[in-house]
Amino acid sequence: MAGKARPRASAAAVPFEPSEMLSPQAVALLVAIMVVVGAAGLTAAVQLPGSEGAPVTPSQFLLPAMAVIVAAAVSQQVVDWRLHVADQALMAVAIFGAGYVTVERVRGRRRPGHEFLENAALILVLLGAYVSLLAGVQSLGGRVILIFVASFTAAYIQLSSVAAEQGRALAGGFIVSLVATAIAFGLISAQFLDLGRLATILLVAWYVNTGMVFYLLEGTMTRNVFLEYLVGILICVGLVATAILTH
Repeated sequence: MAGKARPRASAAAVPFEPSEMLSPQAVALLVAIMVVVGAAGLTAAVQLPGSEGAPVTPSQFLLPAMAVIVAAAVSQQVVDWRLHVADQALMAVAIFGAGYVTVERVRGRRRPGHEFLENAALILVLLGAYVSLLAGVQSLGGRVILIFVASFTAAYIQLSSVAAEQGRALAGGFIVSLVATAIAFGLISAQFLDLGRLATILLVAWYVNTGMVFYLLEGTMTRNVFLEYLVGILICVGLVATAILTH
């Protein structure tokens, strides 16, 4: 009689499996090189003549670095070359979007579409982070820690643009990441959600919490904004409810 296969918790709905194309050491080296090169390129870009519109902050370097790390983590979980190509293309889009917005802001060229482009890149990277760590990390403790780190980093990037002091952005990011981590711990422990739904719920929960802290720091919280985030909460509740009913 054949031995029982080891189950992969909450990953049945997504075709992820470890890739052996490169060793973990080679991937780590490539990631380190790309992060250093990206940071050097962005530093050179923001020091060009006429780049005095806004101060440069550490958070502006985090999103491109996070995109590289997440893309590498996703690539380590897939074996289909088409998924590798799509992963690298999305990483390039996220890095270009984040870098372009940073350079334009530093040069004093603020446009309405910049905020959308930066938010889209951040949400794309964070979703990739959630999916890759949920698929690749099997221990509950490891998942919770990495979800906290990813949520905190993304929230800090988002909040640092409106916080009067970087300390407030750090505090806001800490609050958001604690909420996201608590939700993740409860849902992962319950073991009734597939990977796709779990990652979606975490992303929407992060979006709602970060948005509310963002508008509170900015001082522009309105009824319409609150209703928008209430819809996000209802989406999360609906996803959990349908998962329970179909479990």
